[in-house]
Parts: sequence; C-alpha cells; structure tokens
Amino acid sequence: MIGEAVLELSGVSVSYGSVRAVSGIDLKVYRGRIATLIGSNGAGKTTILKGITGLKGLDAGRVRFGAEDLTNRPVDQIVAAGVSLVPEGRRLFPTMSVRENLEIGAYRRTDDAAVRADFDRVMEYFPALNERLNARAMTLSGGQQQMVAIGRALMSGPKLLLLDEPTIGLAPAIVQTIGKIVRTISESGVDVLLVEQNAHMALRLSEDAYVLENGAIVMRGFARDLEKSDAVRAAYLGM
Repeated sequence: MIGEAVLELSGVSVSYGSVRAVSGIDLKVYRGRIATLIGSNGAGKTTILKGITGLKGLDAGRVRFGAEDLTNRPVDQIVAAGVSLVPEGRRLFPTMSVRENLEIGAYRRTDDAAVRADFDRVMEYFPALNERLNARAMTLSGGQQQMVAIGRALMSGPKLLLLDEPTIGLAPAIVQTIGKIVRTISESGVDVLLVEQNAHMALRLSEDAYVLENGAIVMRGFARDLEKSDAVRAAYLGM
C-alpha cells in the first residue's frame, strides 16, 4: 500500500526568460519509496529540481513538502525544512579537503552530536573516503567526488534527498555502488527523488517513475511497469 506523499508538485511551470522550460508538472514522492524522473538531456529534469529547491522561481504551481508550502521560498529555508540537493556535476569546492566539503553540508546545524553521527554514517556508506579525508576534492576520482557530493547533502540531515544525475560519467561498477547506497539511504528513512538519464538503473532502483519530454510529463506509474513499456524501452532503454 502506498503511503502519504511527502513531496507534491502541482501544476509547476518554470521559464527562462520568455522560454517555458517545464509546464504543468504534477509529481509526487511517497514516504518510504524512491521516485525517479527520467528523460533525455534538455527535457527539463534539472529545472524541476531547481524549482523545488528555490534555485529557480516558479511561474505557476505549488510545491508542498509534508505540511509546508515551499513554493518560491528562499533556498536556506528549504534546506532547513529538510530538503537537500545533490547537484549535477557535484559542485564541490575543489581546493578544500574532503572533510571540509562534508562539514560544509552541516553549516546550518547546531546539533553537534547528531552531526558527528551523520559524519560517521557517511563514512560507513563510503569507506573509500576514510583515507582521503585530508585530500583536496580535486584530487579524487569522479566516483569518489560523487560520494563526497552525496555525503555533503546527507550532512544537512535531510528528510528528502534530491539527486541530479548522480551516475553521469561514472564507470559501471561505480554506478552499481551509487545505486546500492541510494537504496540504503532510502531504507534508512530519507525519501529520495532521483533524476537520471540512465533509465536502466533508475527504473530498477525506484518504485515510482515519471517520464519527462519537452518540459511535460508524458508517462507515470510504477517503475516496474514503465520498464516494460514498449515506448520507454524504445526511447530510453535501447530496446
């Protein structure tokens, strides 16, 4: 049985100048379930995440997170509400150490014991980072940098984690590792919205799925059902 929706987008539209990037987006993330948003490059996936997190203002529509209306709220208020973004391209501070990049994720927190516990949890998720804590982020491999980016987001103590193309450019073995960690994060009680071009991984990892084309959602349903759809298989799975 599907539980309550922790995130709900209703009629969300976003433009860049006079160009409408996404229009009339209705989307839900349910408690305890991973939702994925798949689509080709330029379909508007990142724009939706920017609209949720306050990085881009909405032209129309609402964003609700639990009982809170996050529509066009400042970014810091959205983070404080429990929403954290792992941006496409990682966006680390390259000359700062791994430890410093992780600690930045907890900049607004004052619960020191909980921060230390979350740091330890990140190290459990990503043991490869243990020996690189004092290394500058720019010296890490792409996979390790993605681990830092996810860890930094987790250090904010989120209730909802938004992941924007976390596997792009990574080797297949690292993609599998990231997928397993995303599942573990979900099982730990942090809800997940995953944005991916890697439809194979995304649909197999998620319970619920949305397909975005030209700024509009054209298909939605259980991920296992969309994976079997002839249209999805032809357009995104290479079958």
